[in-house]
Amino acid sequence: MIINLLPAPLKSRWLTYQIQKRHRDFADVFVSPPVGEFISLDLETSSIHHHSAEILEIAAMPIRGNKVYPGESLVLRVKPRGELNPDSVPIHQIREKDLENALEPEEALRTLLHFIGGRPMVGYNIKFDQLIINRFCQQLFGFKLPNPIKELSHRYYWKKLHQQPEGVTDLRLEKICEELDIPLFDRHTAKGDALTVALAWLKLA
Repeated sequence: MIINLLPAPLKSRWLTYQIQKRHRDFADVFVSPPVGEFISLDLETSSIHHHSAEILEIAAMPIRGNKVYPGESLVLRVKPRGELNPDSVPIHQIREKDLENALEPEEALRTLLHFIGGRPMVGYNIKFDQLIINRFCQQLFGFKLPNPIKELSHRYYWKKLHQQPEGVTDLRLEKICEELDIPLFDRHTAKGDALTVALAWLKLA
């Protein structure tokens, strides 16, 4: 194909144009992000298995420059497509009755995508959240989320490695926050974890 003969920058622009044309409803997702802006993202799910987990709660919190904006957060409850796994309730404290007025997955994901736009996503174990969102987006909209992801534990690891050449072994969120002197806000709630991660991310800047 002629596209394969194009230089990499032109090829990237051409592919982006084709995606935008094919998915006009989501054109704002396939754009270059504003400089210095991120979204701290967290999901609460029905399972720790990304290939089958249902999304129960989403929080997306803006980071601009060196500030976090909790008041501008998007927080959504999402209806699982099957019965709620009772084993997960003690972790996230979300019960069946808490989801009675929750959004259907398609509406929730559509809202999330427009909120995020092209901004990179920051999170703790963000790859897990990305895999779940990608699975839903592929099923519902025919594409995977194009946004880059930034992992908090990786940023912490490389920062600490310069201070502790012998190695950094404890990458639990609790340990990271203890080291950075950041409180854990409402652990295992989507908004609480998104806020904690956002503050830790900026502390490591």
